Formats: sequence, C-alpha cells, structure tokens
Amino acid sequence: MSFANRGMAFENILDYSNQMYDMKGIAIINKRPTPVKVVRKTYGKVTEGYFEKSSTVDYDGVYQGRAIMFEAKSTDQKLRFDLSNLHSHQYDYLKKCHMAGGIAFLLVDFRKQRKMYLMPFLTLRSYVEASKNGGRKSIRIEDFDIHAYEVTSGRVPVDYLKAVDKIWFTEEATAAFEDSVLPFNQTPVLK
Repeated sequence: MSFANRGMAFENILDYSNQMYDMKGIAIINKRPTPVKVVRKTYGKVTEGYFEKSSTVDYDGVYQGRAIMFEAKSTDQKLRFDLSNLHSHQYDYLKKCHMAGGIAFLLVDFRKQRKMYLMPFLTLRSYVEASKNGGRKSIRIEDFDIHAYEVTSGRVPVDYLKAVDKIWFTEEATAAFEDSVLPFNQTPVLK
C-alpha cells in the first residue's frame, strides 16, 4: 500500500479520503465529533472541558443509498489488534447499525506493517463474542489477512469503499446481508 504522505496521522488521511469521495460524488462520509462540555474559555479558546458522554463511532454517512458507520483504529502492534482498543459503546453502536440495515465495520491501520484492513461487523462480532467466552483478547494480523479485506489506495488515498463494494454490493453479498439483519426492535440471538 502506498500513501503519498505516509507521515500524516491515520485520521487525517481518512478525512482527506472522505473529502475526495464527497468531491467526486461517490459518498458522503463525516467524522463524528466527540461531545465536549466546555467549562472555561479564555480569549475565545477552550481552556478547560470534559467529555460529556461516550461518542458513538468515528465516521458515518451515506454510500449507494445506505447508511454507513465505522470505527477507525490505528495500532503500533505488529502482529495483533487488541480488542480492548474497541470500546464496548463503539461495538454496541456498530451492532445496532448493522441490525438496522446499515453498513458497519472496523477499519484498522497496522502502522508498523504498513497495512490497513476493513473487517465487516459480522466478522468482528465473532471475535468479540469469542473473547467474551474466554477466547483470545486480540485479533492476529493473519486473521485479518484471511477474514478481512486489505484496503489500498485507488480513487482516493484510503479507498475503503472498494472493499465495501465487494462485501455489500454484489448479489451474493446482498443475499447474505438480508439473512443477517433483524427488524430494528428485535433482539438478536447470537449463535
């Protein structure tokens, strides 16, 4: 994977890619701000504040007429992604989005490996549920190679929508998706 400006923070590269998706009319994806309660301002600048509540996920928007939500994480770990990096409220929100028919996934940047992966929610769910039942508390990079989609540059520097197209916008993917979504108010039964 080659990014023109690899020194930029992961979030900045994603923000730039999302701006390019918007400018090209491909998708509208927004960075969600974390709600902050301002306690004190000095000369128009916030000098003191605190997080009011947990945010949902990093990004949301619309692609191909469907809602899209994802959490973006970057890790210095060379061989694994620790599930503790994904907070329970983030996972729960991805789950709710998936159950409501949205496109939900985890985007992970392995900085040292110079690799980036998109893991669909259903795959992520299997790792999270296994960890809750005494399984591994991390996902090995080998598992990302097998069960996730490597993201490379393309139409934009981080062209994660190429993977979204493969997963959610083929005939086979649509059939699998319809089998995995419950009505929004129905509680899922995990297998």
